[in-house]
Amino acid sequence: MFFLRNSFKYLVYLTSLLLFITNHSLSQPIKDLPFKNIVVHDVPKEIIGEEFIDFSGKKLKFNKFDHQINLINFWSTWCVPCKEEMPSIDKLVEVIGREKVKIFAINLEKINKKKTDKFFTELKIKNFSTYYDPEYVLANKIGLRGLPTTLIVDRNGKEIARVIGSINFADEKFISWLIKL
Repeated sequence: MFFLRNSFKYLVYLTSLLLFITNHSLSQPIKDLPFKNIVVHDVPKEIIGEEFIDFSGKKLKFNKFDHQINLINFWSTWCVPCKEEMPSIDKLVEVIGREKVKIFAINLEKINKKKTDKFFTELKIKNFSTYYDPEYVLANKIGLRGLPTTLIVDRNGKEIARVIGSINFADEKFISWLIKL
């Protein structure tokens, strides 16, 4: 009886310790993230070679990233959070500079230049153009779950982080964090 009681105590102690260690190590957030809806990848994901299209329907590929920071933003004109965050993406380009950041705004709707131009004009977007993925080819390959979603890609063509949902891209803390990547 004594042996069973001690074995049980030992088992409970060991299980509690393992749960504590597992819980503690897995649930630790990456420090200094400016927003809770940013996911930083332990292993960056390859983006090179993925396809999207321009206004004319011409297929383009992510072949090379010349900028220090590249944002691939998935959006649609009907998406209210997309509409809310677009001006802050435009502001981000102004603050950081076109030579350091490149925006690939990928609209998931059918190509409609008039509708897109109206959307950009109403929001006074002037620092980036839009591209399309109407068949969701790229969206499916990267595992897109909702709009807006923005991939943060380094100059080696690796997705190092992902913003799920809307944020203020012009936020000082975000810009400071982004520049340090």
